[in-house]
Amino acid sequence: MLIRATPSAGHAGAVSSARTRLAAGVAAWAAAVGAALVVGLTAVGAVGAGLLGPGPQPLTPAEVDARLASAEPAASVLAPTPIAPVPVEPGPVEPGSAPEVIATAGGTVLARCAGGRPEVVSATPAQGFRVQTEEEDGGPRVRFRAGDVRIEVNLSCTDGRPVAAIESDD
Repeated sequence: MLIRATPSAGHAGAVSSARTRLAAGVAAWAAAVGAALVVGLTAVGAVGAGLLGPGPQPLTPAEVDARLASAEPAASVLAPTPIAPVPVEPGPVEPGSAPEVIATAGGTVLARCAGGRPEVVSATPAQGFRVQTEEEDGGPRVRFRAGDVRIEVNLSCTDGRPVAAIESDD
């Protein structure tokens, strides 16, 4: 026996009802979005206008001129008393005492000679290197290291100027 399905009138009503609910849901969502937008814009407008009313308004050029004309003159400011320069007697300058830059692949050494002995003013490592400064009997030594690379700067003075002996292990 073969049974044939026939569309019923109830089925068409169910589809129509689902579409109506969907349309109502979309309309409700749109109304909620619209309401949120209105509330947000109102809040931004209220903050922009000031919560306690309008703020101070800028003065017009005429109001500025009027206020300046009626203002009391400021108290006179005392001028500073000029101070005469005091002459300074220059001390003895050792030849070559100005620091000199010694650049290496491991970094830079700033050295000078004082009293015939070398001095390290500063030692700055290059990127990736670290620096170590030691004082030896023969003078200061600066070591730059990065991994297996070692650069050593031994300083001495000749004619009042720093001289560097640079050794490299790489």
